[in-house]
Amino acid sequence: MPRPDKIARESEGRIATELENCVLGIIAGQQPCTAYVIRRHLGVSLSSYWSASAGAIYPLLRRLETRGWICADEQSWGTRTRRNYTLTRSGRKKLREWLSPPVTGWAAAFTYDPIRTRVFFLDQATPAQRLDFLNDAIAATASALEQHRAEKKALAAELSEFDSMGRDGAISELQARLRWLRSVLARIEKSGK
Repeated sequence: MPRPDKIARESEGRIATELENCVLGIIAGQQPCTAYVIRRHLGVSLSSYWSASAGAIYPLLRRLETRGWICADEQSWGTRTRRNYTLTRSGRKKLREWLSPPVTGWAAAFTYDPIRTRVFFLDQATPAQRLDFLNDAIAATASALEQHRAEKKALAAELSEFDSMGRDGAISELQARLRWLRSVLARIEKSGK
C-alpha cells in the first residue's frame, strides 16, 4: 500500500467533481460524520441532480479516501461498525481550492433546467399541449418554490448563515423560473400559437 504522503501528492493534481467537492464540504462542516449524515444532507439538498442513494455515496467515499482527501475511523455501533469520516490536510486543501477563484465559466453559466430544455421544442407540440405543459410547469415550479420556502423556515434555527444564503439562491432561481414561465405563457397566449 502506498504511503499516505505519496497518495496526497498524487491526488493534488486530480480534479474533483462538483459532487465530490460538495461531499468534502459536508464532511468539513459535520466532521466526524458518517455516510448516513452525508446521504441525509444531500437528501434535503435543494439540488435536484445529486443522488443521496447508498449506491452513489459509498463508492464516492471510497474514491475520496483512496485519493487521500478523507480518512475514516471505524467504531463499534451496536452489532455493527460504522465509519466516521474526516477531512485530511489534502482534502481541506482541495476544498479550499474549490472555494477559491477563478470561478470557471461553466460554474457561472446558467443552471441545468429540464423545463427550459423542453421549451426549446414546444413548436413540436400542439397548441393545447403547449398550454398544458406551461400551466403544469408553472404549477410545479410554484409548488417547489413554496416547498423550499417552507423547508427554509422550518430549518431556520438549524441553518448556518451560509446554508441560509445557499437556500436563498435556490429560492431566487425558482422565482426567476416562475417569472420566465409566466412570460412564455403570456407570449404564447398573445400570439395564439
